[in-house]
Order: sequence, then C-alpha cells, then structure tokens
Amino acid sequence: MPPIAHPTAEDRQWRRRRRKGSRTGGSLHGLRISDLETYIAHRYPNGMEDDDAARDDAAIMLHHMAHYSVDPRGRMLRWLGTRCSWMPELEAARMVANICSSPRRYKADTLAAKLNLTAAERTALRITTIGAVDMLKEKRAARRRQRDLQRKKRDRRARGARPRAEYEANSVSRAKPWLQEGISRRTWERRKSKRVASAATAYP
Repeated sequence: MPPIAHPTAEDRQWRRRRRKGSRTGGSLHGLRISDLETYIAHRYPNGMEDDDAARDDAAIMLHHMAHYSVDPRGRMLRWLGTRCSWMPELEAARMVANICSSPRRYKADTLAAKLNLTAAERTALRITTIGAVDMLKEKRAARRRQRDLQRKKRDRRARGARPRAEYEANSVSRAKPWLQEGISRRTWERRKSKRVASAATAYP
C-alpha cells in the first residue's frame, strides 16, 4: 500500500479557495482556466504553433485541467486535439498521462513568470487569477485599494456628498467667526493655523 500523501499548506489553501469560490460566484479553478484561455487566445491569435513555447503553455493549461473532478483525461485530450491539432496522438497521450500522475498547482505570481504576463496585458485582458511579472502581489493589492478608494469617492460624489475641505470652507464662510472676534478673515485663518500647529506639536 503506497504511503499517504499529506496535503501541503498550498494544497489546503487551494481547496479553501475552491470551496469558497470567487466574488462573482465562479470557482477559482474555473476562473483560472478561463483566464488561461484568454491568455492563449491573445498570445496565439493564429492558433498554437508546433514549437516548445506552445508545448510549455499547453502543459500549464493541462496541469490546471487535471484538477477537474469529472473526466479530466478526456477533457485534456479533447483540448489538445482542438488547440494543438498538430500534436501526434501518442505524444498527446503521454503528456496527459505524465501530468495526471503529478498535476501542479500554480500561485498567481509563479504562473505570471511562467507565462511572462505583464501588468498591461493583465489589465487589457481583464485577467484576475494570474499575477504580473512587473507588478507583484503586494503592489497589485495597493493599487486595488487605491482604486477602491477612488470608486467610493466617486460614489459619494454621485450621491451628492461634498469633499470635507469644501464643506468646511463653506461652513466657515457662512458663520464668519472672524467678525465676532473683530478681526479680518486672513488674520483669523492665520491664528487658526498656528493653533493647529501648536496642538500637533504638543500631541505628536
């Protein structure tokens, strides 16, 4: 009896993502395969050619297809027959058998390096489950947070909300506190700036 292969941390993470699914309702596995199809159609507009680069990209797709729960071998062979019709049947069968015996799982940035996918291509193709060779995960997350902030700001503006600076400026203009103190607005604003600066120094 062969020894039991215990799942790695990466295996457990992959399974959690597959159970959870994506924000749009599809599984991560399905979205990744869809992204790979998009990439292949972009990289090979006239079809995959009989060369090493196309074989490498085909193997990456097959590694993902090997995780299908229903008829993975049949799906893989049919995919090769469609995308790589130039490949001899014996070669295709051997490739599928080798991959099914030990299918890989790729992290987003690892896969991006394999495919040499750039951030510009990723954005243009609307790929979400593969990283970018020139923008690692941390930088993509920071850019995504910035886009979310900008989107929320636009939504607030659309609902009629005004920027804080504009709101405060209008409130001060209506109240005109400098008149109560018997000074000019410029003098009042200068004194206010000094008070704010003093408070910031006292409570760093």
